[in-house]
Amino acid sequence: MATPSLISIIVPAYNEEDVIADFVHDLQKKVKLKGPWELVIVNDGSRDKTASIVNTLQKKYQNIRLVTHEINKGLGAAIATGIREARGDIIVEMDADMTHSPEMIPKLVKAVEGGADVAFASRYVPGGGMQNVPGWRVALSVAANKSFAMFLGLPVGDTTAGFRAYRASVIKPIQIERPGFAVQLEITTKLAKRKARFVELPYMLVDRKQGSSKFRFFKMIPKYAVNIGELFWYRWFTNKL
Repeated sequence: MATPSLISIIVPAYNEEDVIADFVHDLQKKVKLKGPWELVIVNDGSRDKTASIVNTLQKKYQNIRLVTHEINKGLGAAIATGIREARGDIIVEMDADMTHSPEMIPKLVKAVEGGADVAFASRYVPGGGMQNVPGWRVALSVAANKSFAMFLGLPVGDTTAGFRAYRASVIKPIQIERPGFAVQLEITTKLAKRKARFVELPYMLVDRKQGSSKFRFFKMIPKYAVNIGELFWYRWFTNKL
């Protein structure tokens, strides 16, 4: 019988002192995998007690590794660091704000073990959706993701999903260049360019109850516009992978 693969769960964290302990305890309690797994928390220059809380948690949970950026570099940089530091054959990416359910992790891992290069926990396939999220945000997200998929030729509905599992051999060669929230769209586009095998699994996202979101919709619109233009050029008019 083959030895179960190591699974790496990477989690960017920026000023998450209100939720990080609850998140880690919940993850350790609920993640049920066949083999070993590690939790790589990337402390992205937090100015609160996030790092010290994780240091304390490491004394209880031996599978936690903490990687720290001395200054805040943004979500994309934190994800890039997590992917680089991950030791597993499969890499799961999720948020620390408890909007992503640990029970979903084995399903994503199984999809990759079954042949997918990347599996998304998707809000936009039958059975998926968002709860406790303002209607205007849902409508904006749906419209944006449909537009991204059309313009960039992406074979998924939830192009910006932040809860994913990757085959390490497929994601590690990807050069992540966008430091902010556009990183999810960048990775999806670059995987599509490489003809990666995608799977979307239905997922019901529940808005965070503690702490505050770092994403600012209207502030991000100009930045997203620039990123979409650059990704469009990359997708259709370059040979770069």
